Amino acid sequence: MYYPENDLALAAGTASYTPPPAARALHRAGEALPLWMARPGDRFVCSGLSEQWYTDICGSFGIEDVDVYDHSDASLQPSPWGWSLASRRALESAGYPAAGLPDDAAIARLRELSHRRTAITFRQSIAPLLPFGIAEAAEEALDSGSVERYLARHPAVIAKAPWSCSGRGIVRSGSMPVEAFLQQCAGIIRRQGSVMLEPEHDKALDFALLFECDGCGLAAFRGISVFATTPRGGYTSNVVAPQPQLHAIVDAAAGPGRLDAIIAAATATLPAVVPGYRGPLGIDMLVTASGLIDASVELNLRYTMGFVALGFSRYLAPEARASLDVVPSPQAPAAGATITNGLLAAGELDLTPPGKDFAFRARVHL
Repeated sequence: MYYPENDLALAAGTASYTPPPAARALHRAGEALPLWMARPGDRFVCSGLSEQWYTDICGSFGIEDVDVYDHSDASLQPSPWGWSLASRRALESAGYPAAGLPDDAAIARLRELSHRRTAITFRQSIAPLLPFGIAEAAEEALDSGSVERYLARHPAVIAKAPWSCSGRGIVRSGSMPVEAFLQQCAGIIRRQGSVMLEPEHDKALDFALLFECDGCGLAAFRGISVFATTPRGGYTSNVVAPQPQLHAIVDAAAGPGRLDAIIAAATATLPAVVPGYRGPLGIDMLVTASGLIDASVELNLRYTMGFVALGFSRYLAPEARASLDVVPSPQAPAAGATITNGLLAAGELDLTPPGKDFAFRARVHL
């Protein structure tokens, strides 16, 4: 179930959370995205879907036995974009029995693991296993005095709300007067109990590592995500390409061998960092212009657009490389695509039914 507002729902901590209009529009536009991650037998929650679009897509790409959830099959394992009280209620509203969903205590534990301080624990866990240095961890500030002291030690600071995503809840000291920055941080502390502080880096590349955790001590590495963001940190696009190509992109920025070392360290330490967690997990990282790796920008205990790009890469022709772009207020549907033997070879394709609010568009770059 596509539920992009989940981090906002975690921050609210209530089942009756109502997302802002932009988040609701993104949700509506992207409900069919799980189709590209699905395997035969999977079903996805969707409130409305063009039958013609769905039939054409499945026929063109040879997608079989994937359908919209019929509001009755309790034998399926629920797998929302992310867990919160609000996403649990959404699954119940879709007809999934409450008895098969996490209880309040389980969601409360997951909410705590989703706090940005978990990224600090992760950094502390992997650093001793790496034969090279990585960027310092963020610090958690509980009061305005701590923010002022941190700001005195660092010329440019990014402050982040403990539960936030896609550029929301992020404040940069360099974009406003000091007093305004301190006021914004005080507001985050008042609403969420603390604020996370980190130096602002001269970023050269955003990437992520994607895992699947089984809740019993195993974190299986699924792939690399290379993505782009706005200057404010909002997600804009993913590179869609075979994994060796994505690996080469990160190696070129960070230096050969370092990515493999981080993957090994993350695989070894994640089960202890997120004990008992079962589900998808993405670790956002970055490489600075000097080649320094920040290996703990954010831990997302949920699906991300990187998982969508990874799933869609199965439908990309081997010789092609594409981007998966989020297009706000599209003026027209995708221009058209060349699909050969069930693989996208050229052109551009809307990955969800065309609409007026957002498009999720794959564009081939030969």
